[in-house]
Amino acid sequence: MAKHNKPTTVFASSNSSIISVAKSLLNDAGIVYELNNDGMVQIQVSGDEDAIRARKILLDLEELDFKDER
Repeated sequence: MAKHNKPTTVFASSNSSIISVAKSLLNDAGIVYELNNDGMVQIQVSGDEDAIRARKILLDLEELDFKDER
């Protein structure tokens, strides 16, 4: 797999509470991220390995966010 440093969106939500939890989880894991706020906040990570780790860490939050939007 080719490595890249282009930021990849690993999580997106309009729920500020869930974004706060996501940021805390990534900080605890030592994963550097950027926020892109274009209507919906997107958490972006550079590097393939960090992006994969971040997606695994944030997987449960996606389910919570989906339930919250109903």
